[in-house]
Amino acid sequence: MKIRSVFLVAFLLLFPTLTLLPNAQAQSNQNIILVEPPHRDFQGNFFVDGFADSLTPAGSLGLKVFSPSPSPRTWLMDPALIDDVEALAKKNVDAQNWLAQLKSVSLIDSVIAVPYAHPDLSLLKRLAPNELNYYFDYSKMKLQVFLGRDVTIDKTAKWFKGKAKISSDAAMAYTYNRRALVLMSTVVPQDQLDELRSKLACLLSEGNSKSRQSDLATSAGLALTDARHKLRIVGGNYRLTSSREKIPVTLVNDFDTPISVKLHLTVQNSRIKVGKVEQVTLAAKSKTQVFLPITVNVSGTTTILAEFRNSSGRTINDVSIFSINSSVISPAVAWFTTGSAIILFLAAIAQSVRRVRRSRK
Repeated sequence: MKIRSVFLVAFLLLFPTLTLLPNAQAQSNQNIILVEPPHRDFQGNFFVDGFADSLTPAGSLGLKVFSPSPSPRTWLMDPALIDDVEALAKKNVDAQNWLAQLKSVSLIDSVIAVPYAHPDLSLLKRLAPNELNYYFDYSKMKLQVFLGRDVTIDKTAKWFKGKAKISSDAAMAYTYNRRALVLMSTVVPQDQLDELRSKLACLLSEGNSKSRQSDLATSAGLALTDARHKLRIVGGNYRLTSSREKIPVTLVNDFDTPISVKLHLTVQNSRIKVGKVEQVTLAAKSKTQVFLPITVNVSGTTTILAEFRNSSGRTINDVSIFSINSSVISPAVAWFTTGSAIILFLAAIAQSVRRVRRSRK
């Protein structure tokens, strides 16, 4: 009887614990990782990789969103993936549904921002250690805009599976483009360069194949060329016929903000002299015309190299070329020619007078 009583008391004491074990396991937090290699190049063209199929309810990304792990759960999101889906959603219903379901299913869950394009951390620390904080901050901002609420940054969270391998072309493209953007940011506001700067992390993304890295490296170079071309000097050919002239030059700013730059001119020889041009401020989305004062020293052909520079004197855009062809008579030659003409004219008059006198005799 006593033994039964002991077992009964023990069972009653352990019963609440036993019944709570399944609930405790159910309450363990589940991480849902939304990270993918880039599906578009820098020009916005999609790679052929079945991305649209993965967004269906039965696809690899669709299962995570339409059939997620039970709550409580935490979402680790890469907004670079969201950007790819939003671009596809312009013409794809499955992408539209995926985005709507993601917002709905994660509404009350915790969301952690993965650094934009989830670059391999070991590569990033070797190539540009100071960029990691930027990728985190940019990622957080993008996700908060998409979800319409706060998200967090957790640098200890694990969103990666292994170590990425990067080709030498991709590493060089990343380094060169990033440094060029840093230089451009000395005159162009950072928000105008954020899209390209953040997307450079795609070159270091985990899961990229070598062929895709090569395609992205080429595409990144084209994107940088387009960005530099937004701030340009229109070159041209000019013919000068007087010793002092002002030639019109067009300066273009295709950015969405005013930009102040220095116009630097280099004359290839001493045939002409160019007057000093002060710093210019170019309105947003504008074409501004300035007039360069030119003094011709000697007739002939010469070349002027024109470029934009920042306050430190560093060139920030491609060099433009002006070809100058001058055919100007110097003052000394003009006086000599005029004097000779006058002498010849007076001699002709004198000869005519002598002829008239002889005819009268």
